[in-house]
Amino acid sequence: MVDAGCARGKVGTLMERVGEIFGVHINRAMSRRTVGRAILEGGVAAKMQITYELGLNQGISISADSTSNRGINIESAHVALRTPDYKGGNTSIDPSSMPKIRFLGVDKTKDHTSAESVKAWQSRIEEAMDFFNRSPLAALLKKRYTFRYFLKIFKAMNGDHASNEKSTANGLGEKKHVEAIKELGEDALAGKAFMDLVHYLAAWNAKKIARLGGIAVWEALSDREKAKEDKALMEEIVTSLGKEAYEALAPVDRRLIDLFIWGGCCMHKDGNSFGGGNMEMMLEWPKIGIPGPILLANKQNAAILRDVLDPAVSATATLSEDELRAFQASTRGGVKTCALAGAIFNNKDDKKGQADKHVDFMTKKLGKQHPRFPDTSNTRFSSHGNAAAELITYLHEYKEMMDVIQWSWSKTNPSLTNIEKNLRDALNDPATLTELCTMVLYQQTVSHPYLRQVRGPGTESVNLLDLGPLHTAVRDHIQSILDDPDLLFGDELAFETATLDGQPWHNLLAIEGVLKLMPSLPHLKAITLAFFRGSLTTWIRFSSEFAPGGLIDECSATEKQLAWMPSTNDANEGALGAYRVAVRGKPSLTLQQYNSLAMYRRNDTQNFMDAVLTDEDHAYIMREARKIDSDGLERLRRQEIVDFRLKTAVMQNAKAFAAARKALETRRQLRKLPMVTRTMDLHNLTIPKIHLQLNALRLRGVPNILPCSRYRVKATKLEALDPALRLYLPDPSKFSLRENFDWPSTNLTMYRIT
Repeated sequence: MVDAGCARGKVGTLMERVGEIFGVHINRAMSRRTVGRAILEGGVAAKMQITYELGLNQGISISADSTSNRGINIESAHVALRTPDYKGGNTSIDPSSMPKIRFLGVDKTKDHTSAESVKAWQSRIEEAMDFFNRSPLAALLKKRYTFRYFLKIFKAMNGDHASNEKSTANGLGEKKHVEAIKELGEDALAGKAFMDLVHYLAAWNAKKIARLGGIAVWEALSDREKAKEDKALMEEIVTSLGKEAYEALAPVDRRLIDLFIWGGCCMHKDGNSFGGGNMEMMLEWPKIGIPGPILLANKQNAAILRDVLDPAVSATATLSEDELRAFQASTRGGVKTCALAGAIFNNKDDKKGQADKHVDFMTKKLGKQHPRFPDTSNTRFSSHGNAAAELITYLHEYKEMMDVIQWSWSKTNPSLTNIEKNLRDALNDPATLTELCTMVLYQQTVSHPYLRQVRGPGTESVNLLDLGPLHTAVRDHIQSILDDPDLLFGDELAFETATLDGQPWHNLLAIEGVLKLMPSLPHLKAITLAFFRGSLTTWIRFSSEFAPGGLIDECSATEKQLAWMPSTNDANEGALGAYRVAVRGKPSLTLQQYNSLAMYRRNDTQNFMDAVLTDEDHAYIMREARKIDSDGLERLRRQEIVDFRLKTAVMQNAKAFAAARKALETRRQLRKLPMVTRTMDLHNLTIPKIHLQLNALRLRGVPNILPCSRYRVKATKLEALDPALRLYLPDPSKFSLRENFDWPSTNLTMYRIT
């Protein structure tokens, strides 16, 4: 009932009403707290289920993603593994079955660092294993699991291509190797004969005492200090034995122990490659000597640039400092046009824009129900490409709509807002239309055919590790178009040769729109080829894990099955969005209750409970749920995050104080620094002394001196120093010390943060 949307406080009343309908009298309604505890019971069972299923697998993969919600970083996690179907009480897995993706919940982390993510992974796995290990089910099965077991079967991780996600994967991979070495060392230690073990440990103990300084020093230590030294010694012994055992293994056995693969989400590969193509496309205009798309300045910058952008004066205008700053801050092009159209026709704020009016207008014009404009206001894969296709397909209708907006849609004084004016001008600008057509051609020939093979219907069982040939085909296809542009710009544009998979166009109307505009866009070919060049470079970079001779390329079929990964990170993207929507509608829903609801629903937990759990397990789950409810874990976690931020604030405050004090001292030294007086002395200066001279001159207000980091080599530093000295030395009185120098703030106030 709660999962369906019923408030927890209303569940008891709802049960009574439903009972009345069926003639069942319920004399005691469930309270809100009891409902909450029932939800938590589902979460406990789901965590026991995760551990139970981990114990049935020899290889798993994990995935994660993070975002912020109400100022706090949240992280979603999933695991891909093979599971029983639980039908008819079945509790075994079929090795040939396809893995399922299990939800591990959403966690709040202190920050967005990879170190914190690694801790979060260990915490969530150890929590799930703890619930299982203390349960009657574990006693019945005689099973007990540790985080080391998880690392042992952990074979792969996939996610987006952000550096922190890769660092998290590397951190877990390092933990996996360290724990494997320890396990080998412990096995080697346990396998020694008793007397051999005694002599071996005695030798190590002698080394320990000698390292500390002798038996007298050892005897002088407290019991706590001795225990600490003994613990460190045992870790050293285990690690040493483990490394010896590891080196003695055959290469194939070492590979199996260390097998860990990272794979990037295919949706992010396509999105990043689209972005790489767009960057190269924008850089192509000056290369071919064309001004490029019109400037699409925001309201503030448009007011500053109004006269400059007037064609009658722009050719001879000289930009002031404010106008230059506004010009540099303004953007242009096809992607910007799509973003503007999305903000007007499908804004994420339903009080802004022309969303319903847009749908009604297009439905009227086209004679059939028209969908909403692609959602470019939020982060959506392919949204800008879809928006370009929409604008090109119905270009005439959108131009007409802008006139209707100006003259009829609730305007006291008929006019367009700045954003609407920008869109109208862009839709009438040949260079902007050229970029829109380029985006359409790329999406229809590369993006859509690629996405059909990684995310389309029937691809749910696709293993990311099997997609190396596809990514090679993508790069080869883009290169073939660069080698033979007639595939796109010949007399006949055929999908059989133009698209990646040779299948019909995803949006034939958009292609027809491009062909209609092509004669009026003389630079379309050059701009499109630039887009494809930029995209190819990005594809190579973002598909590097499939490189020939790499780990994935050399994996056997068995290893690929052990490290099976989904082709996209959609599960985590969706989980983060679902959490944000859920807490927006139910702000009092705790994180534990949300995770319990979501894991219970998504992980088929009820069937697991029916097939595996006994009455003793159900009683155990009820006790654990009551304990969770009384512990106030949500409050403790929030307080932990606050404490962490307070400590961070104190550290940053102290760091800023130290930097300000150092900057003040540096300014004092620069004021006293004697300036070089002879030109011949310059060539004898070392680079640090050149830096001092340049900084001293900048502090004294000598113009045209950049920060030292902007001069790459000694020669360029001297080229800057020589004229600055010539300008300064004849009359130093013309210059005064600058107060706003490029150093950290010299305010030495140290704030107390408690």
